[in-house]
Amino acid sequence: MTEEIDIIWIPEEETKHSLTVENAQGVNELVDLPASTVDRICKKKFGHTNWARMGAIFPEELGRNPHEIDYLEGIVYFKNSRMV
Repeated sequence: MTEEIDIIWIPEEETKHSLTVENAQGVNELVDLPASTVDRICKKKFGHTNWARMGAIFPEELGRNPHEIDYLEGIVYFKNSRMV
């Protein structure tokens, strides 16, 4: 059985607004938001801190729990306070 997933295209211009920092070699690197900041954002939106970074989540987990994705920061905010 093959699973079908939706892929949402994000224009390149939008991805340029990500937070970057220059390292010792003078190369810009993307910086992840600190967990404490993401906790505050999630708590403000949904009243809890159930979120995950996109690289740590599997597509089947997204299907079981309503969510909102911040593609610029790579964060999945779950609408339920715990996994369904």
